[in-house]
Amino acid sequence: MGIRVLLDIIHSHAVKNTHEGLNHFDGSDHQYFHAGPRGQHNAWDSLLFDYRKYEVQRFLLSNCRYWIEEFHFDGFRFDGVTSMLYLDHGMGFGFNRYDDYFSENVDVDAVAYLQLANDLTAYASAGGDHHC
Repeated sequence: MGIRVLLDIIHSHAVKNTHEGLNHFDGSDHQYFHAGPRGQHNAWDSLLFDYRKYEVQRFLLSNCRYWIEEFHFDGFRFDGVTSMLYLDHGMGFGFNRYDDYFSENVDVDAVAYLQLANDLTAYASAGGDHHC
């Protein structure tokens, strides 16, 4: 029919719940998340992924691949992307100039993860046989 279907996906944070979430999965607060205060999103009362970790990349990228392969979604809208991209999560900050978007406040690991997710999605949606 010529339409594209996108899924709203949340890879910006995860629930703190230890019964249904990944929190303390290995007994620590930092297997998939940043340790200490950096791993806490106080406004959302949730945990923040550490995109620098290979396990986190594999986990989240395999989630993208799952939705594409099993349900044939064409792509994603990443919810909470401002929270991913900025170390202060973009909270209480007004972006008034282009320089505000590209400061040392940028989480380069999150940017790299989004680039990987974009590449994987484009490749998988085109019918690629790459396994993440």
